[in-house]
Amino acid sequence: MTVRFLALLLTVSVSLPVANAQVLRDKRVHRRGMLHETVYNTGEIGRKWFYRDHDITLDPLMEWPGYSATAIDGLQYSGQHNIIGGGISIAASYSGVNIFDLDQRLYSFGGSSGQHIPITVAGVYSFPISIERIENYPLLEDGTLNPAYDPNEAEEIIVAQWGSNTGISVTRTSRAWSYPDYDDLILFEYTFENTGDTDGDGVANNNETLYEVLIGFHYGVAPSMLGFQRWYGTWEYDFMYKNDLRGYFDRHRWLRYVLNIGNGVDSDFAASGKPDPKYFATYASTGEQGGGLMSPQAPGIQMLFYDRNHLATIGNTFALDPRVSNERMIDSDSTLKQPFMNKVESGNSRESKMKPKLVPYTRWSGTYTPYRETVFPPPPDTEDPDSLRWIGRGAFNFRQSYKAVGHHIVFGPYILEPGDKIEFSLAEMVGYGAAEGPGEWDEGGGLGEVIDEQMPWHEVPHFSDRVIDPSSGQTLTENYLGEYGYPDYVNSDVRTVKDVADMAYHAYTGNEPVLPYWPEDNPRDGVYQLPVPPPAPAVTITNNDRAHSVLRWGRAQENFTHPRLTGTVTTYRVYRAQAAIGPWRMLTEIPVGSAADLTEADLYQFIDSETTVGESQWYAVTSIDAQGHESGKTNLSYVTATLGPADELVEVHAVPNPFYLDSGFSSGGAGNTAQQIGFYGLPERATIEIYSYSGQLVDTIEHDASQYSTAWFQVTRNDQEIASGVYFFVVRTPDGATYRGKFVIIK
Repeated sequence: MTVRFLALLLTVSVSLPVANAQVLRDKRVHRRGMLHETVYNTGEIGRKWFYRDHDITLDPLMEWPGYSATAIDGLQYSGQHNIIGGGISIAASYSGVNIFDLDQRLYSFGGSSGQHIPITVAGVYSFPISIERIENYPLLEDGTLNPAYDPNEAEEIIVAQWGSNTGISVTRTSRAWSYPDYDDLILFEYTFENTGDTDGDGVANNNETLYEVLIGFHYGVAPSMLGFQRWYGTWEYDFMYKNDLRGYFDRHRWLRYVLNIGNGVDSDFAASGKPDPKYFATYASTGEQGGGLMSPQAPGIQMLFYDRNHLATIGNTFALDPRVSNERMIDSDSTLKQPFMNKVESGNSRESKMKPKLVPYTRWSGTYTPYRETVFPPPPDTEDPDSLRWIGRGAFNFRQSYKAVGHHIVFGPYILEPGDKIEFSLAEMVGYGAAEGPGEWDEGGGLGEVIDEQMPWHEVPHFSDRVIDPSSGQTLTENYLGEYGYPDYVNSDVRTVKDVADMAYHAYTGNEPVLPYWPEDNPRDGVYQLPVPPPAPAVTITNNDRAHSVLRWGRAQENFTHPRLTGTVTTYRVYRAQAAIGPWRMLTEIPVGSAADLTEADLYQFIDSETTVGESQWYAVTSIDAQGHESGKTNLSYVTATLGPADELVEVHAVPNPFYLDSGFSSGGAGNTAQQIGFYGLPERATIEIYSYSGQLVDTIEHDASQYSTAWFQVTRNDQEIASGVYFFVVRTPDGATYRGKFVIIK
């Protein structure tokens, strides 16, 4: 039996070593919640920004839900990834330089710039110092209570540090939770310090004050990889640009997000979500592959705090020079109203394009002024009474929202003397669309730049609406959500990206959301006073002598206490699925203390008697309290049922035989299981040789394991996928025993 545990329950202590110029670019991955993300010690989010040649990824790129890699029609897909790269930018100048000479200005692009070829980040713009992942789950790997658990911190924390060529050193702390109301978001806190260290070795290279400092946060947002690959066969910006995507800005929440509302044919909202052109009815009705919509994701970025300390005042920045500013741009403390820029752009963010945008004497996206950037008043009942507070701030350029992919929000200019620090907080998140029904309006969503044809406000698409197949014009359903509901990975009442944004605000501030939010009114550091459901247990899985899965777990979580615990455990639920994103089938509910389900060792036990040798599935056990609050599936495990080795070589079976294209044991599991053929009846050590009908050796498998079977994924020894036909296999043991058989593949 093979078990792969996906929750890391090891407590790791964080240490921030002295900077060393030899530290390499490194990454850690957030997998605690439903949103998975890769972060680097160079500023990069997901990966370096580039918009071509990325049809495969082994790392999560704002993946929602996680573990979404799948196989359809024999083709492998990396899953539901939502960004082409992200990171930060820093721009600054020394005293006395010509601010209009870009060659004299300092720039650092930490994953925030690129085009079809990713730029080099480490050793040029960023100098890695450290990166550590801290596990703060209530239970340890052995199922006992974690004595170091901090109830006022996230369950998963990643701290990264790097230096920059500007002399500003950066610390980024990112946080994630498994709680179903808060598991679709990751919170980021940044500290930028003028250390004078321009090469990351921990030693100041200068003692310069930095002027005209601009700090930018940049995401290339593109939902979703699977949807684009199903429609176009690739996930590249050239196809994202085909009227597929729309960028929106919810200024009440300081939330910018992207929706897929077309399929390259027209922009009718009914075409949103990229309904699968072949399997819509099957996937929608069963929930397989996450349902019939291949791109329902709405990925977003929300600002939660920006630093007002050290903002340059009138007379100390070109941004407030009378030649480029007016009284609407000046705040009550004589600083520039923030954000400096609030831009949506194409996926092409090459360095030569970005540098002239990160200067203090122009605003890439202009400013909000009455009846100028916001040309028409918003629809009735959609504007908040604080709308005048936006006048003079960086404007969301709605006329380019059809470009959608590039999202840039920039703050400053700041003046940083040696040792000065400034802080920022933001959340990245993904929801199932942005609205559950009609009546939501946001800036953006337009089709082009001709201002007379495009109003700045558009109604937000939703899935309680008709869905059509754009290629045929056929109506697939009149109300997708009404007919099919949400997929299993939408695991609470927090559904849309706006719902997730409200939870991010609550997690960060500790306050219930009341619109509008203003980041400058929020605390400098997150509060993280979240309601906590009882934790899921740590589960071990074995097989009995009939290859049935035996799940066992202890009782430590029943003694878990927390100042904001929603309730103690009253029930456990055991789930099984063929794919990690569902659909999940609940196999049983076990009451706490049920004598019929406890072993002599005081362990709960459940035997899944429906499994057979060679089958693979996912399992999870959740904890439920008396009010129905349910833990996340933190013990998610992928299992292939098997037996111990045969005593001797008697008979070996290839299963399935014949193999049909869609007869694999699973789609969406690990290890390309849709292509898997199993060999059963093996002793502990054996060699399997596979031959074509013509006698050519196709592959050799060395089996050396205390199990009854081994798997083969139909790939030759030259890494080529095999074709349809009749194949022969020969099994040999070290003691000279031999068995011969054959199998058939039909594709």
